[in-house]
Amino acid sequence: MKYSATILFFIMILIAGCDTIPEEFSIIYSMESAGNYKISIEIDKDKNYSVRQQNMFFDFQAGKERINTSEGKLSDDEYAALAELIFRSRLFKMKDAYGFEQEANLDNPLDGFIYQLSYTEGKKTKYISIRSNSNDSFPEPFLQLLRFLSSFASKQ
Repeated sequence: MKYSATILFFIMILIAGCDTIPEEFSIIYSMESAGNYKISIEIDKDKNYSVRQQNMFFDFQAGKERINTSEGKLSDDEYAALAELIFRSRLFKMKDAYGFEQEANLDNPLDGFIYQLSYTEGKKTKYISIRSNSNDSFPEPFLQLLRFLSSFASKQ
């Protein structure tokens, strides 16, 4: 009986530890149309963010690189909302790459977009790369996370 209670206690600790909203994390999200446009947002564990936007096509035409940068700090509510979306997305359970199994459809302008996500929590890091592909489907919480990050970056 004593051993059963001890084992049950440790199992409960493991389950609780695996299903908690992250308190400290960093995340980098970027969206790029190869050779044309790139926007990225980086959020560190101290709630600082940096948004970088570059129109590579026009930079190439102008002969110089111009990167627009915006920096600031997320509010506690924004950071908590982001943490909740990350928790619900189960990033560490996702594959590393989506949409790269087949050639891009040149008739579909969205097939040229590449999305990358780098998420770090503690000593664990997860990298996810996505090329638009109508055959891939994603859980709604993950799509909400991408919309949150894209919307936040656009507003800055």
